[in-house]
Amino acid sequence: MSEIAIPPRELRRPLETRLPGRPLRVPWRGIVIYSVSLVVALWIILPFSWIILSSFMHEVDAIAVPPEFIPHRVTFDNYLAFFEPQLLRANEFVGQGAAKDAPRALLNSTIVAVSIVVINLTLGSMAGYAFARLKFHGSTSLLVFYIGSRMVPPLAVMIALYGLVQSLHLLDSLGALVLTYTTFTVPYSIWILQSYFRTIPIELEDAARVDGCNWLGMMWRVFLPVATPSLIAVALFSFLSSWGEFLYALIMTTSMNSKTMPIIVSQFVTDINTSPVLLSASGVLAVIPPLVLALAFQKLIITGIAAGAVKG
Repeated sequence: MSEIAIPPRELRRPLETRLPGRPLRVPWRGIVIYSVSLVVALWIILPFSWIILSSFMHEVDAIAVPPEFIPHRVTFDNYLAFFEPQLLRANEFVGQGAAKDAPRALLNSTIVAVSIVVINLTLGSMAGYAFARLKFHGSTSLLVFYIGSRMVPPLAVMIALYGLVQSLHLLDSLGALVLTYTTFTVPYSIWILQSYFRTIPIELEDAARVDGCNWLGMMWRVFLPVATPSLIAVALFSFLSSWGEFLYALIMTTSMNSKTMPIIVSQFVTDINTSPVLLSASGVLAVIPPLVLALAFQKLIITGIAAGAVKG
């Protein structure tokens, strides 16, 4: 057999790049896309970067005119002040007292967020499985109603939710926040999980039942492990939705028994003055937990949401 001669690399280039006198094509579409993406990225990253840098500044440097964007005298006292109140000086700006309540607020936020994650995984899994596997009249309408209920503005149901929580004697408690957050996170969880559950072959369930598993054993040992990406996506969505929620937390809580981190962050801004360094440090502390979770599970999150959306 005769060998096929492979042309040199320069001869394998597109024709328009080799013909003399013909202008090269400029990839305007790619340039526009990357330019817009860069602008959006900078729009998001730069303000948060400034907050991070400000959190390591001294008070005098943070309020200097013209402003300093890079700390020349780095200090960690702004973070230590949240856990060592004696570092707060008597002549600091008004609003620094909120730093003493930050550890308790972090604990409250964690309790509420973890509770919402557990509730969403439990209720979402059972309801999602029912919508994905059981055939009953009105299932599609019920799903549309669930997701459609989230189109109602929070202010429209605020009074009704407040009255419900008050009638249950749950005001100023973590239970009030858990009950409130459940109403607007579970519908999304059901929608995501039922979409992903439909992509799982039913033969896996049949094989588990042949091996002697009951429904609960089949769900725990076979079905849910296969649906791990969607479960992680739901867990992180539930965590983020409850961790950063401000409106209902402001209305439902009045004392440190139930105040969460977003409320404490807002208390650094007062009618008299503001402590910019403590405000920046509190914002960074509030963002760290969801940011770490998002970065750690980003691949599974994308897989869990995209697979159900494409194949569901």
